[in-house]
Formats: sequence, C-alpha cells, structure tokens
Amino acid sequence: MTLTETAYAEIGLAFIAAVLLAGCAPAEEAPSVASADEACERTIATLVAERDYPADQMTGCDGWKSEEPDGFYVLRVNGYCHDPKGCGSVLMGWYAVEASTGAVYDWDVGEMQIGQRIDQKR
Repeated sequence: MTLTETAYAEIGLAFIAAVLLAGCAPAEEAPSVASADEACERTIATLVAERDYPADQMTGCDGWKSEEPDGFYVLRVNGYCHDPKGCGSVLMGWYAVEASTGAVYDWDVGEMQIGQRIDQKR
C-alpha cells in the first residue's frame, strides 16, 4: 500500500468512526421555557407525540409557575366541550414542565408532586 492509499484508508476509518460515535451521542434536552404559555405548548406537543392524544381535542391549559417545587410550571390541560349545554369537566390531565430544561412530567394532584417524566419516548 502506498503512502497516499494509507492516508486515504485512515481518513476513511476516521470518518466511519465519527459517524458511528455521532449516533451514540446523548439526545439533547428540550430548550427551556419562560412562561406558562410556552410550557403549555411544550406539554400539548408532548402529549400528541408521546401519548397519541389528538391535537384537535386540546384547547389549551390553565397553568402557573410553581413555588413548590420551585422551577416548574404546573398545568391543567383542557379538552374541547362538544355539548352545547356545557360540560362538567374538560380536564385531560395535570402536568409539570421544568422551566430550565423544558422536560415534561405527570403532575400528581393528590400528592402535589412531580410524577414520571413523559417526554422521553422518541
């Protein structure tokens, strides 16, 4: 093998190694959220992607920045009411979004604490 062939072979091996290692890189965290509206958008997108909720059935959220635990937005996701006379409840679930990472979790209303992370099935 000539010097040129050896150099090309080494470059090829380095390229293959780089491609393989890039596939092993950890997944990036979701960007941070700065408002309850952004947390709501992230939660609805997660529910559509991860739990197969129909996007057209969710109208939005009622939410606030939590003091306990600090650094989270707690959200109630609401669905559409299809009854013209009104509905008793349109609650689709309670969720928490970590402001610094944008990670989405179930919110345990009974215990008032964060549950399981739900935005990792990709």
